[in-house]
Amino acid sequence: AAAHFSFCRSLLEHTVSAENLSYRLQRNPGSSLTWHDGRSQRADGGRTVKLLRQPGTEGSQGRACDHYGIYHTSPTLGSLAKPVVLWTQQDVCKWLKKHCPHNYLIYVEAFSHHAITGRALLRLNGEKLQRMGIAHEVQRQEVLQQVLQLQVREEVRNLQLLSQASFGNVS
Repeated sequence: AAAHFSFCRSLLEHTVSAENLSYRLQRNPGSSLTWHDGRSQRADGGRTVKLLRQPGTEGSQGRACDHYGIYHTSPTLGSLAKPVVLWTQQDVCKWLKKHCPHNYLIYVEAFSHHAITGRALLRLNGEKLQRMGIAHEVQRQEVLQQVLQLQVREEVRNLQLLSQASFGNVS
């Protein structure tokens, strides 16, 4: 069974067969993955993989494949989980289902209607939730409590990545 990868850029999509790829994308140990150019690929198991540019390679003239690391989005991979700022609306809905199950249908309708992505999720506050139609204070507090915990987890993750990058740069 041949694996196929889709590379998306804005609304233009190209499908590339794995047999046509003459190189492997690798992540160098200790490197941090901080720059995202919107490319993604789907592995055989249906798991999305983001391709992120290695820091300091933006102006390099080498082959493009030399500057990308694979960024797995599987939640089981711990520190390699996709950053919240890169979450799609679907990722946010999955998060809502897991962390706010009691009023999930109310939340998912409002979040879908307002196209809430991970970046927007991290910026939510009580006033924004009220404008989105979540009228009950208790419901807004439930969502905000979970968002706060998510913000803390993201900060810890970012600090870990920074410390790994700093440690990797020490000779």
